[in-house]
Amino acid sequence: MTPALPLAGLRVLDIASLYAAPLAATMLADFGADVVKVEPPAGDGFRGTKMWPVVARGKRSVVLDLRSPEGCAALKALVAKADVIVENFPAKVLAARGISWAELAAVNPALIMLSVSCFGQTGPYAGRPGSGTIGESFAGLTDLTGEVGGPPMLPSVPLGDAVGAMNAVIGAMTALYARDRHDGMGRQVDVSLYEPVLQILGQAMHLWSPGSSPTRNGSRLPGGGLRNVYATCDGEHVAISASTERHERELVQLTANSANIVDPDTQLAAWISAHTLAEVVDVLTRRAVPVTPVNDIDALLLDPHVLARESLARVSDPDLGDLVLVAPTPRLGRTPGRIRSLGPKLGADTNSVFLEWTGRSCSEIAGARGP
Repeated sequence: MTPALPLAGLRVLDIASLYAAPLAATMLADFGADVVKVEPPAGDGFRGTKMWPVVARGKRSVVLDLRSPEGCAALKALVAKADVIVENFPAKVLAARGISWAELAAVNPALIMLSVSCFGQTGPYAGRPGSGTIGESFAGLTDLTGEVGGPPMLPSVPLGDAVGAMNAVIGAMTALYARDRHDGMGRQVDVSLYEPVLQILGQAMHLWSPGSSPTRNGSRLPGGGLRNVYATCDGEHVAISASTERHERELVQLTANSANIVDPDTQLAAWISAHTLAEVVDVLTRRAVPVTPVNDIDALLLDPHVLARESLARVSDPDLGDLVLVAPTPRLGRTPGRIRSLGPKLGADTNSVFLEWTGRSCSEIAGARGP
């Protein structure tokens, strides 16, 4: 008998759009929460794209027009029975529609409201539009990314959104614990997308001195030992991070005879360039030096370690085609998360959710509001 997932029974409303906030709700769904995605009548913007399973897997779908008073009244009926609501609307929009934090907390004092925005709910930039990419740049990560002497660069993935989603989940679980263990009260969790990026920059912060900010160093990490990406003789690349003195000593001893070179990084690059990827990984692994191939997704799908842990799943969907899905993380003993569906059909669960949560249909609640 399959044990219940760890968050089974937790009721979550996802009224958010785009990536970061819905991804946070998806992570809760992966571990068993009953996540209801509230969509506008035309559906979420990611519907029909390969991003749909990323932001909607494991969720149910309810259609509400939150631009209308009736839709907002119906939402409040669900809020009264919810544990968590996830949103990324501008605060002034929520206030104008009568579904601000204060108004929803009045409906359900035990509610946890995850409010995800680029700059947070307070401060002079609150209300400015933004995404994880804007958060990365504002927080200084973009300034530190790139080659020495070159321009700042953005990563090739929406890093700030994903990190922000994980931070939102931490906030949700912390607030739920405080509510259920301590005071029984709900909380608004103010999740900005730039502040989690500041956590990433912790190592760079210790290199700062007044008027002298750290600068771009390519793949190197100042004060972090030998760390770089190196080309092998068969056209592949490896990443190495010698984070201890022993690691660095092993590399220096191994490559000492490759050329009459003083700089350890250049010396290591010369040695690696004379060997194949398999040779480099084998030699350094036997010496317990951290090394890995620089994998692309095709390589990951064939990697024996990824296959053994089922870290990725390749799925063929009749509507979306070939998909690669990431397994829920982290892995819990006894009750690991799992992907329960690729995402709901639009509005497929409107009636069942309202009946289960409120005992009334959506039309009954909207009609009861009156003109």
